[in-house]
Amino acid sequence: MAEPNLVLGWFAAFVGAVGFGSFAVPIKGDTATKVDIDPLVMQSYKSLMCFLTSWLVILLGQEVTFTWWGLVSGLFWVPGGAFNIFAIRNAGLAISQGIVASSIVMVSFIWGNLIFKEPVKSEMMAYLAVWLIMAGLYGMSYYSTSDWADDNEMTNSSHLHRNDSGDEADDDNEQEILLDGGNSSEFENEALHPLANSLEIDESSYRDLASPGSEKQTRPKGPIVIFGKTFQRRNLGLLSALMCGTWGGSCLVPMHYSKGDTGGLGYVISFGTGALIVTIMIWILRFSYMVVKLNSIKEGYAILPSFHIKVMWLPGATAGTLWSLGNVGSIVAVQQLGQGVGYPASQAALLVAGLWGIFYYREVTKPKTIIKWFLSAFVTIFGILMLGYESSSAGGPG
Repeated sequence: MAEPNLVLGWFAAFVGAVGFGSFAVPIKGDTATKVDIDPLVMQSYKSLMCFLTSWLVILLGQEVTFTWWGLVSGLFWVPGGAFNIFAIRNAGLAISQGIVASSIVMVSFIWGNLIFKEPVKSEMMAYLAVWLIMAGLYGMSYYSTSDWADDNEMTNSSHLHRNDSGDEADDDNEQEILLDGGNSSEFENEALHPLANSLEIDESSYRDLASPGSEKQTRPKGPIVIFGKTFQRRNLGLLSALMCGTWGGSCLVPMHYSKGDTGGLGYVISFGTGALIVTIMIWILRFSYMVVKLNSIKEGYAILPSFHIKVMWLPGATAGTLWSLGNVGSIVAVQQLGQGVGYPASQAALLVAGLWGIFYYREVTKPKTIIKWFLSAFVTIFGILMLGYESSSAGGPG
């Protein structure tokens, strides 16, 4: 195996962080938020662009290579990506991405240090660096939402006083998402079957993803009923974020088992192809489940969510392209720096996303909160540099 190029590895990690930290920006506009995008639909846009853009590596002089390990990566990434989208829309962008990034850092380091035995100078210092990264990511996540939480508390208090007029509270009319066999009358006159909206998510209930400077922000309303049990949206969103980090965080692990020239840039086409195949397989399974459930092919097809192509083709394609850019960067970073350093370094994406939120969308406006956010960012960067130093002279990735 060729000696790792540390400069290339860290530059690739930077590219990965920029791509991963920016891919959500195109889907935060006013137009995109008016449609009810299903998480799997949004993931499908990402998978398609991941596949199409993967062939651009040919322009970089990379020969076309393929390994079925890319399909295994797809099995990790596609469900993880759908979990991530669900988490963003139900728990909020900042807090969910904090959980995702933190768990990815830990999962990647466990794979690199414990499974692949990637060498480090000091086990204790390396683990300290990982915990610093996780603490910094959590801090950035927390201080990206604290302004909203303070404002929301005041808003809720004012609602309590306004309800004295006798008007029914909004909570009485909150819509439940029925994921299995619901009997709610809300759906009976809206589609072919009470399950017609079973896998849809009410767009109006999400934290506002409007244009920069928008002051209106809302959280998901109403519980979600799954197989007869009621769950709070935020709790499921947080759980989905953890699932994304722990499951999806292993998506580049299969690359370590690929042989020959199928690593690094040679793995990009395999990854994109595998992601597209897995996405199609999930759609087939979803359609088959609905057909069996409704005992009708026509109704099973009618119940599938819309792709909203007229509205979403541009933001969906742009988001998918940016994510693919981040993916290529992270693949090269993992190849050059190892699983335990390369992928955690690319999780500085939360720093990029936070900068978008503060300076473009103005989601955080209080000076004290911004200062605390930057302090958390400093801790994260220090942890990444510390982890890099602990690995830089210990030999290349295994």
